[in-house]
Amino acid sequence: FGANAQTTIAQWNFDAAVPADSMIPSTGSGTFMTIGGVEDNLTNGAMPGGNPSTGKAYSIKTFPEQGTASGTAGFEFSVSTLGFSSIAISFDPRSSSTGSKFQQFEYSTDGTTWVVFGNNGGLLANDFANPVAITLPAAADNKANFKFRIVSVFAPSTTNYAAVGATSTYGTGGAWRLDNFTVTGSTLSVKQNQIEGLKIYPNPVTNGTFFINTTSDSTKDVVVYDVLGKQVVKTSTTNAVNVSNLKSGVYIVKITEEGKT
Repeated sequence: FGANAQTTIAQWNFDAAVPADSMIPSTGSGTFMTIGGVEDNLTNGAMPGGNPSTGKAYSIKTFPEQGTASGTAGFEFSVSTLGFSSIAISFDPRSSSTGSKFQQFEYSTDGTTWVVFGNNGGLLANDFANPVAITLPAAADNKANFKFRIVSVFAPSTTNYAAVGATSTYGTGGAWRLDNFTVTGSTLSVKQNQIEGLKIYPNPVTNGTFFINTTSDSTKDVVVYDVLGKQVVKTSTTNAVNVSNLKSGVYIVKITEEGKT
């Protein structure tokens, strides 16, 4: 594979008036959820101001009690990185004075097993002055089930949460805000003629079937994914692939023939 231009895979600007709508990405595809029993922090049914202040940010409260459940509560995102390398994450965090100032960053390449990438060094503040931008290891590249989460953790070498405010005491009602969460990557391009004579048609598909022709015309293992990275078709064929059970939309097709993909 070769790396091309960096592009936005998915982004959440959280500017929708209804919280449920703001959970839908403003660019690209993916899912967002809160974890660890936190609750939405609303004022008159709306989220607080974001960055810039003309928009909104997603805010949560009701974190774990002091000294309990470190690394369990916060935000979680699921974004397929299929077809991309050099995965990078950026976002604008903020907290009230009584919230935990330490955020831990974790990622998963299979949607189940989590790897701790690091933490924010306790730099969370009661403003948006400390944006976060990180580049993930190559393990995050080209993964259908990639996930990323931001969770509250104890201060290093302690069993207690540290409050954002220098004169404040940590409290479960301390609220976090998150804005402009963005996942970017470099587009992967397959070497030309990796499968000699490869042709796929028709595109768009008609009559629920598409066809694959190659020079060798050997049996091919074919897997079709939706844009969220979910496998929706898996079959072996020499030519025709039946996708009549799929809804209209954009899909990714992976073809393997004689050890070449």
